[in-house]
Amino acid sequence: MPKTVKQNTPQRGNNPKGRHPPAGVIPPFKGGITPFTAALPSLPEKAQRVLSLLSDTDVSVEKLRRLIAADAALASKILNIANFDFYGGGKTMPDLTHAIMRLGFNAVRNIVVATSLRAVFKRFGRDEELLWTAMMGCAIASSIIARHTKLVDPEDAFIGGLLHDVGMVYLINEAPALYGRLQRGDTPIQIAEARNNPIADDGGIPPFNQRNAGAGIVKKWGFPETLAALLKKFDNPDEFINERYMYNLVTVITFADMICLTLGIGGRGIPSSGVMPPTMKNLSDSLGIAEKGFKKLVENVHEAFSQGIKLY
Repeated sequence: MPKTVKQNTPQRGNNPKGRHPPAGVIPPFKGGITPFTAALPSLPEKAQRVLSLLSDTDVSVEKLRRLIAADAALASKILNIANFDFYGGGKTMPDLTHAIMRLGFNAVRNIVVATSLRAVFKRFGRDEELLWTAMMGCAIASSIIARHTKLVDPEDAFIGGLLHDVGMVYLINEAPALYGRLQRGDTPIQIAEARNNPIADDGGIPPFNQRNAGAGIVKKWGFPETLAALLKKFDNPDEFINERYMYNLVTVITFADMICLTLGIGGRGIPSSGVMPPTMKNLSDSLGIAEKGFKKLVENVHEAFSQGIKLY
């Protein structure tokens, strides 16, 4: 994926009361589930500075080292993750310079975002922790599948897996009760019909569009347009049919998410015995993953997640 993208200003949406949101907020989705607008969640300032530096064509290992070293907690995490088997393991990296060189700039960017993700939540209760865990699980699983299939870059798979559901952060921040009801299986229409409905609009109530929200968030964080497009079209992968790399990326992330469901990561799904569910067969065929290798792949994801999640 290209390294940088010019930040876009969100477009103004329809508003029956004639008020427009200020720049930098999500406008009401046309006929969407929420009538209010809310600020797009921001990354912590230190993380945003790292991302800005990495978008500079003049970036060097030493410049990056100096910036990261100014944050002892972040420097420690990057050093620990660089020495994790997931990123090669073997010889211990003695310092931050060697850690950055082992990881590469894209991996450092991804680690910075992943380690900062908790901070984008307004609160961190049970629902927020489960969402964060699901996002981390999908990131790790996507990267492992990418390494296994060699169809996409593992770092593209990691960041795509991590952020493909980031639009739900907007929802859980601004309407946690609504998020909880959606997680329990209530449909948007059922919610709209509730007597104490806080989200009814003057118009219709179609489903909340977390994909548009997610695309807006990653644009604000300075990610390339390709990542925003991935999120926006994620539920319609056929739109990428002529862009094979992007199509494969969606397939890898979707398969990773299903593996996380079979493992019960993020409190979702029903853990299985490692036998491939029939619903995953088409995806596994597309990725060239044989059924006999599925159990081993699931074991690898489980091991990497169990060890890796503690480092973030």
